[in-house]
Amino acid sequence: MSTYIYGIDFGTSNSSVTIWDVERRTLARDPSIAGVESSFMYFPYTLSKDPPLIGNAAKLRYVQDEMRGRFFQAIKTILPNRTFEQTIVNNETYLLEDLIAFFLRHLKGKADRVTGQDVKRVVMGRPAVFSSEPAEDQIAQDRLRRAAELAGFKEIHFQYEPIAAAFAYEARIRQPERVLVGDFGGGTSDFTVVQLDPRRQDQVERLADILATGGLPVAGNRYDSATMWHTLTPHFGRGATYESFGKRIEVPSTLHRQICQWDQIVFLRNATKLDLIWRLARLSDNPAGFDRLQALVTENQGFALFQIIEAAKITLTTADTASLRFTHPRIPINERLTLEEFNANTADLTGQITAKLDAFMQEAAIDPAGIETVFLTGGTSLIRSLRDEFVRRFGADRLRDGGEFTSVGDGLALSAPLLFPELHR
Repeated sequence: MSTYIYGIDFGTSNSSVTIWDVERRTLARDPSIAGVESSFMYFPYTLSKDPPLIGNAAKLRYVQDEMRGRFFQAIKTILPNRTFEQTIVNNETYLLEDLIAFFLRHLKGKADRVTGQDVKRVVMGRPAVFSSEPAEDQIAQDRLRRAAELAGFKEIHFQYEPIAAAFAYEARIRQPERVLVGDFGGGTSDFTVVQLDPRRQDQVERLADILATGGLPVAGNRYDSATMWHTLTPHFGRGATYESFGKRIEVPSTLHRQICQWDQIVFLRNATKLDLIWRLARLSDNPAGFDRLQALVTENQGFALFQIIEAAKITLTTADTASLRFTHPRIPINERLTLEEFNANTADLTGQITAKLDAFMQEAAIDPAGIETVFLTGGTSLIRSLRDEFVRRFGADRLRDGGEFTSVGDGLALSAPLLFPELHR
């Protein structure tokens, strides 16, 4: 049996692998796996059956190939979708589990090169809520388990991602603390209230320490979609009108709703939708906007545009203005997005998250005054309007953060002694 167990945080936007050294009972650190990489996957257009590129390499090659192949992002969000069963890439049929297995196999390979072993044991992270519908939530976990098996793991345990983040924070403290963990990624926002105590880290039974857990499928990707809708869709014809039977009618918002998720833009590349866009470019009062929309769809520029949107969101975590500059010759955009505008455009999303937080605390009968520490993790936790809501509820002095992108992975590996019976003391 190998002397290591992996913790894998397969995230909507970023993923990581961390190693638990069974013999030394500690995390095994190595620079080659120290950070996260983007949860991207790219199949170049080819007749060969080569495996896809993964992570940052996938993004680079996709851009180099002028976005001609098949690119996947945020496939974690599809896990609870029972209607998605398979897809065809380069004449090969892949189940969702097959696609995710490519990514998990990649992470396992990176860690195996560090350990020198073919490690078969893993703690997989999962959000507190894949779906509010229990059957869909179970489907998501079952698919993730099957993907881990296809990637080469034989002993698989799951840990809630916010609980993993709590255990990572526990390694930093010296005395007991009642902690609210907010884990905000690309696809989900999760909450956990847990009683932490560094003296209990090696104890097996920690269930009683977990006081409540919950969440909702609203997070960073939805903030990007909101920026697209409010700030950029007018560049693609939203709000335009056309004449019909002597009346001016506003163009329905269906097309523009669809381009607010970059991975849905490809579904506009069919004869019916392209004909509609072509006609609106000639009949509406904003022909230039629909010319840009046509270029966005036919030249597969959605991913590149959303990279600009995400960069602006990140900039606004520390600055008060950000550039939205896109230099494609058929889609020239040069906008300035202010923090005030961003906050206003995403206020409903922040409101949904905080409403869930309030309901979560109330349903668990936990008094906010009894929370000693609020630990925020995940890239979306850096959005200032969201952080401000935690400050308003708990006070700035109780907020802690750090390791926004790696704390979950660390906590998953730290969970290994609790989940594998043979390690129990």
